[in-house]
Amino acid sequence: MQRVKTRTRISRRCLVKRLAKQFFSRRTRSSLRFDWLRFCARIKHQGRSGRTPPSTRLHFGCGGRKIPGWLNVDVVGSEFDIDLAAPLPWKDGVFDCIVSQQVIEHLEIESETLPLFGELARVSRPGAEFWVSCPDLAKVCRAYFEDDGCQLLEDRQTRFPLPWPAGMPYSQMINVMFHQGNEHKNLYDFPLLKWLLEKQGFAQVERVNEPLLRARFPEFPERNDDFHALYVRAVKR
Repeated sequence: MQRVKTRTRISRRCLVKRLAKQFFSRRTRSSLRFDWLRFCARIKHQGRSGRTPPSTRLHFGCGGRKIPGWLNVDVVGSEFDIDLAAPLPWKDGVFDCIVSQQVIEHLEIESETLPLFGELARVSRPGAEFWVSCPDLAKVCRAYFEDDGCQLLEDRQTRFPLPWPAGMPYSQMINVMFHQGNEHKNLYDFPLLKWLLEKQGFAQVERVNEPLLRARFPEFPERNDDFHALYVRAVKR
């Protein structure tokens, strides 16, 4: 009986996937999936705020990179699944360090990133460090004027190979950086990111790079993304 129920669930899931693929675009399916994962993560902690984390170091938006000694969180598949843009479930002033790499570009700036920075400031102790990276709007725009995005594409292919139709102009890589299949919502340059951080309770905002991050936290694996990325360090007031 249990096997029959399992096969039924799998069949229903396959049917839903086929219908979704037939009636919804790839972008819509991606957005629906992300919103569904956020919803599932949020209801896990509904009404359960004010928690004490098991570590004073927060790796926010960890993806598949689990760092020993850190609390590795993401929307799914992490040590503590959360909605990245919802109120955080921890007490005030509990973290000494927060690192977030290539996450905030997936969030809407006014309704999600700005409140998130406020929450990260709330759960940080005075003097806590916040290291954050994302695609650099200035570097992407500069790359278009320099070579139409050719070096951006070459850099991307060394890290995450991207199918590229023969003869497609390199300028399409600029669209990939801005949208990435509807996953990217907002790119940032240093003045914009600095303004957001200072507005929400951080100070001493400075531009850094990945080698400086890894010198401070050598346990983090190398991403080798300085060519297109903006790295910033800030301190909780």
